[in-house]
Amino acid sequence: MGRTGPQISGRPSRALEGEDLDTQRWEDARHWISIYADLLEFKRGILARVRRDVANLQPPAQKAASIDLRIIETQMQGYQVRLDLWYRRVWELQGLWVDPTGRVVRHHGREVSLTKREFQLLQFLLDHPHRFFTTSQILGQAWADPALFPEEVRNYVRRLRQIFVDLEIPVDLVNKPGRGYSLVFRGN
Repeated sequence: MGRTGPQISGRPSRALEGEDLDTQRWEDARHWISIYADLLEFKRGILARVRRDVANLQPPAQKAASIDLRIIETQMQGYQVRLDLWYRRVWELQGLWVDPTGRVVRHHGREVSLTKREFQLLQFLLDHPHRFFTTSQILGQAWADPALFPEEVRNYVRRLRQIFVDLEIPVDLVNKPGRGYSLVFRGN
């Protein structure tokens, strides 16, 4: 089988009650993606509030808050690893197959060959599921070529979107103003 999802790095948090990575139901995997995405968003909010308020605290309280910040960041890293695991599982259950050698994407028996840049963008987004990247981040990280023009990112995004439609892959490449682009699974 080809590579189907993100490279998992970091230590995952412990599984939550009822969580089973061996599930054969993609709906279950999608459910856990939603839970971990919500947990991360909740923790981001707490982190932002603590960081904003820490400067107004007395030194002993600042020290305690810095410990809390590290705890929250560690929890978030674990949640991100679990989220990445569930994304990989959804890709497996959905029948997505990615061949980096031939730059081929296959979904339920249909396949498309990608250009080098299309494949690099897809691979980058697969490696960083449920995260948003600005045009400049994509230029610098997906292609390692910040000299390219932002219009080129939009062009390759448009091309990948068409490939998802052609292969009937239940994912959207969304753009949120101020946050950037991300792959988001569609609910059935």
